[in-house]
Amino acid sequence: LRISDFSYDLAASVENAVCPRFYDEAADSLKQPWVVDGWAWCNPPFSHARPWVEKAVAEATLGANIAMLLPASVGSAWWFDHVDRLAYVRFLHPRLTFVGATAPYPKDLVLLTYSPIQRGGYECWRWLDGKS
Repeated sequence: LRISDFSYDLAASVENAVCPRFYDEAADSLKQPWVVDGWAWCNPPFSHARPWVEKAVAEATLGANIAMLLPASVGSAWWFDHVDRLAYVRFLHPRLTFVGATAPYPKDLVLLTYSPIQRGGYECWRWLDGKS
């Protein structure tokens, strides 16, 4: 998937939405349905991951396809409860540099996919060249 392939941005604002259709803070994505045509993109607040991954697990059981960017917080309770064995995990290499930043984000990040068609698994993904 490329970012242009996503049909909905689940955690956006007018300034940073990567899709024409999106939920902003006023819409409160955590109270909205995530089953949309195609794949939904989600880059939630890193400091408040639990409700987002919990919602992703629930929505995937209803048929949603979600890709979510989060820190690789493998020792956290939210990871144990809502990522391990429930999401397909791609550890990203090299580290990402966000738009407007001059250096890579200082922590390891993962791309989690929640989907009724693919659950549970891990890989290291060299995302610049697309290799595992």
